Amino acid sequence: MHVVDRRLLYLWLLMTVGAGCAIFLPAIVVLLMLTLIGIPLAWLMSLTPGAWIYFTPTLATYMILRRVSGGTPRLVMLAAAAILPLAVGFAIPWWANGITERRVQALIAQDHGTPPILPAGLSITYAIDKGLGSSGKCWDTCQRLLFSRTAKSFIEVPLDVLPRQASLPTPARRFSLGPIGPGCNNTRLQTTYATSAEIGREVPPPPPPLSDKLEDFAREGLCLHDDAVRDVRSDVLVVERWNYDPAFRGFHFEGKGYRLSLHPIVPFKRREVFRRTPSGLVRLMRRTEVRYARLAAPLWLSPGFTFDTASPTHWAWRDERVIGSPVEPSQPTQWNGLIANDLAVHGLK
Repeated sequence: MHVVDRRLLYLWLLMTVGAGCAIFLPAIVVLLMLTLIGIPLAWLMSLTPGAWIYFTPTLATYMILRRVSGGTPRLVMLAAAAILPLAVGFAIPWWANGITERRVQALIAQDHGTPPILPAGLSITYAIDKGLGSSGKCWDTCQRLLFSRTAKSFIEVPLDVLPRQASLPTPARRFSLGPIGPGCNNTRLQTTYATSAEIGREVPPPPPPLSDKLEDFAREGLCLHDDAVRDVRSDVLVVERWNYDPAFRGFHFEGKGYRLSLHPIVPFKRREVFRRTPSGLVRLMRRTEVRYARLAAPLWLSPGFTFDTASPTHWAWRDERVIGSPVEPSQPTQWNGLIANDLAVHGLK
């Protein structure tokens, strides 16, 4: 074997070891970085997975050319062997990014409307994915909807039972204001404090809890009712989904593991509001937030890294974007991105 070929083979073996360590033993990269003097080596190791996927087919093609064209200078053959892998490396992101953009546009294509202002005194059912809201409790939004008289009643249910909303397999909790009597029940009322805007002064001193409003309602002969119901059909249905599309549900930008999809898309949140009519539910609004990124060119494999935070092994991406209707910053007296009513509870001291 010629000395140049031998050195190329040794280089490939060295890159293979470096790429394997970067992907399968990332702790080595972290340790090298902590030594400070090992930072350059750690940086080189982090580049080897991406370089390996180009050098490997280049070397294989070069070896074939060496056999069929022995008189051609080795440097020329090596350069010729690199053309196809590099061309593919630039073509794949161009092709994949076009598909990604079309898929993203399809996810938001049917969005319409804006958060509606609901008439006072309607019943509301809130259907949510796991991890949202506070199932079985009357939390801050529940209390503000009721105590501001925006809603007549409030029910929260898991999204997966929505097709059976006329007759749930297990009862849901319906919270409402009703006559003082045996139905009064505050045990599922979560402690929620008023904002400075609601009480007209800055905090501190400690603000009063929203439950203090029940004293005013008691003077009207009302209290909080907490009823177990199986029929959760209401005047208004609010639906909130996280990472809702099954086609992309396995993808996340953060965390450990591998993200080797050529289409880094996270359909992060979809919010819908329906109004019940005699003919059925009519959608008033649909808003979708999609997080996605475009692949970098050329296609490059970046190893995962875990220290204070974790990032996955993935095809390098750029231009991480949010498109559609991003989730607004939380404001206690508004049900952000769902309805436009002012939910402030007044009369607290």
